[in-house]
Amino acid sequence: MFGELLDRVLQNTPGAVAVTLMGFDGIAIDSREVPAPGGDWQGTAIELGNIATQLKRISEGLGTGDIEEFTVQTGALTTVLRPLTDEYFVALSMSKNANAGKGRYLLRVVGPKLKQELV
Repeated sequence: MFGELLDRVLQNTPGAVAVTLMGFDGIAIDSREVPAPGGDWQGTAIELGNIATQLKRISEGLGTGDIEEFTVQTGALTTVLRPLTDEYFVALSMSKNANAGKGRYLLRVVGPKLKQELV
């Protein structure tokens, strides 16, 4: 079931290059990617998971509530990370000219379904 949902996000987000369901411990549950040279998408998701863990701690310390989503934009990629539970997140990496709004929307729609499958 994870694969079908991840495929839906990847195929329906123009410019998407990879989507990963991963634990904050760095272990990938499932991922999908568009074949492209030079992409270490899983490695990127692992590093962003580490950042997300730190941001969760900061947010808790400040009392501002749970992190619902964060975006990292570089010269070549935009990656949106959306926590699903305290243990798992989904990350979508897109090319610079991708439709990031559509990707964010699809993560919001698919996220609860992924969460339901994780429980």
